[in-house]
Amino acid sequence: MHIIITGLHMEMTDAIHGYALEKMESLEKYIPRDDTSGKLTIELSKTTNHHVHGDVFQAEARLHMRGKETTLRTTQDDLYKAVDILKDMLTRELSQHKDKERSIFRRSAHKMKALFKRLI
Repeated sequence: MHIIITGLHMEMTDAIHGYALEKMESLEKYIPRDDTSGKLTIELSKTTNHHVHGDVFQAEARLHMRGKETTLRTTQDDLYKAVDILKDMLTRELSQHKDKERSIFRRSAHKMKALFKRLI
């Protein structure tokens, strides 16, 4: 899986980039090994809302893989917290997708087995 991390309206330090990359690399276990089109784009930004005082950080992920196109976004008061929550959201989304693919495969395998039993 190809991971791209960018920063918007803030300085992207090596520590922030390394932390986000380390967290997102753990998601590769949910993506099939034969899927070379997997691409994850992370955009970290500093935003301000006129009703909220202080810094507000936003983390947005755009995930593209075979059969799946997802965009997730979270807003937090701490950048590292936003990255952690985004990773948890992506983990939940990818595990649901993997379980769905597995159940579809098993369901069709059960149907084929029943078909062969009827033929014998």
